Amino acid sequence: MFLVLADLLTAFLFSFVTLFVVMDPFSTMPVFISMTKKFTDAERTATVTKATVVAGVLVFLFLFFGTSLLGVMGISVQSFQIAGGLVLGLLGLQLVLDFSLGKEGKLQASSVALVIATPLLTGPGVLTATIILAAKQGLVVTGAAALASLIVSWFFIRSSYAFKKLLGERGDNFMHILSKIMGLLVVALAVEFIRQGFGIA
Repeated sequence: MFLVLADLLTAFLFSFVTLFVVMDPFSTMPVFISMTKKFTDAERTATVTKATVVAGVLVFLFLFFGTSLLGVMGISVQSFQIAGGLVLGLLGLQLVLDFSLGKEGKLQASSVALVIATPLLTGPGVLTATIILAAKQGLVVTGAAALASLIVSWFFIRSSYAFKKLLGERGDNFMHILSKIMGLLVVALAVEFIRQGFGIA
C-alpha cells in the first residue's frame, strides 16, 4: 500500500512539475502587470480567475479527448511525443534566447483574460505535455497535477503586484531570470520527451 502511494506521489510530482514549468507563470507576470495597470484590485482578481478557468477548460478537454483525437487521426502517442518534444524545445529556446517564431500582435485590455489563458498560460506546450502525461501517468494523476498547476499559477500571477512591490526595481529582472530558468527546464523536458518517444533508454 505504501509503495503504491509512493508511486502515485512520484507520478503526481513529476506531472505537476512538468506542467507548471511549461505553464511558466513567471513569464506571464510582467505581461499581466503591464496590461492591468488601470484595473482595480477586484478587476485584477476577476481577470486572473477568468483566465485560469479558461486555461483549465482547455487543459481538461485535451486531457480527456486528446488521446482519442490522436487515435482518430492515426497518430501514435510515440510520434506525438517526439513532435511535442520538438515544439516544447522551440518554446523553451524562445524563453531562453528571447526570440520569437511568430508575429506578436498588439494586446487589447478588453481581452486580457483570454490572452493570459492562451497562449500565455495554456499554450501548445501545455496541451502537448497534457496529452503525453495522460498517456503515461493516467487521467487521474495528470488531472490532479493540472489542477494544482493552475491553482499555483493563479496565485503567482495574482500576486504579481505584490512581488513587484516587494522586489522593487529588481522585480522585473528577477521574474526575467526565473523565466529563463523555466525555459531551460522546458528544453530539458523536450529532450526527455523525444528520447522516450524514440525508446532510448
